[in-house]
Amino acid sequence: MIVFKAHSKPTYAVAFSPDGNALATSGCDETVRLWSLNPVEQVREWPGSKFWAPIAISPDGRFVARGGYGARTWPIEGTAGPLIASDSHTESVCFAPDSKVFVAHGSSGDGLQRWALPSGKALPGGWGGARESSGGRSFPTGAMAYHPDGSVLATCFGVLGKRGYDSVFYLWDGRSGELRGELRAAYASAHPTAARFSPDGSLLAAIYGPLLCVWDVKAQTEVAKRQVGKKHFKGLAFAPDGRRLVTVSNDETVRLWDTATWSETDGFEWKIGKLSSIDVSADGCRMAAGGSTGKVVIWDVDA
Repeated sequence: MIVFKAHSKPTYAVAFSPDGNALATSGCDETVRLWSLNPVEQVREWPGSKFWAPIAISPDGRFVARGGYGARTWPIEGTAGPLIASDSHTESVCFAPDSKVFVAHGSSGDGLQRWALPSGKALPGGWGGARESSGGRSFPTGAMAYHPDGSVLATCFGVLGKRGYDSVFYLWDGRSGELRGELRAAYASAHPTAARFSPDGSLLAAIYGPLLCVWDVKAQTEVAKRQVGKKHFKGLAFAPDGRRLVTVSNDETVRLWDTATWSETDGFEWKIGKLSSIDVSADGCRMAAGGSTGKVVIWDVDA
């Protein structure tokens, strides 16, 4: 187990590099940092955000990105300024699995934004529109995830229905933006803060405050809904083998879920404050969590 002080204020998010030898973190101290892990040493730092700043590292390991008040993407190597810079309020950032597209998604008027990599050229976006373009009948809520093969990009919207604004994940063709399906929650006026596809792409999991919800993507039906007390979920990640989902809530406990039964199977309690973020390395050998004290904990995972 490794515990280190990543930020002077709470840690917003953590993300492993593809090889698992480095970890990116963002914090309330308005910094984004890259840490080598053998041993732990800060190797890079970029400007962060006052607002909650999600982060991502491209699957090829060449770029790091953060959201918050504006989206930014930097080359990890070298000292160049941001390759991509947007002033839009961004709640989710992600890279296409082939690392050729960067996507930012938020609840502001710009909605979904896309850029080509490594050129940084803007690509057509706005899939699903915005509150303004729909006359207030729908609006993007920020949660977003790429299918592992890049064929689908899921983005969440609040869509006006009989009960209020229903939470709907739209499933877009990852290249053309053509609508291929939708996943609806069974309740209104609650919207997810994060979402992840399972490694085989058959499931989509999302966190809605104190609720964890899971859909069968092909059948477009909800297959599980779980709640642990009243604490809000803050982050989630699938293990690479797809057999486990790991979550953190607004407490000090990491919870593991069996994806066959959706029963809680194990947990770890780390004394680094209330946990706000979680990630699993691509080889499944390590997990990392960030907490309210600015500390990060990394631990080895039993197979």
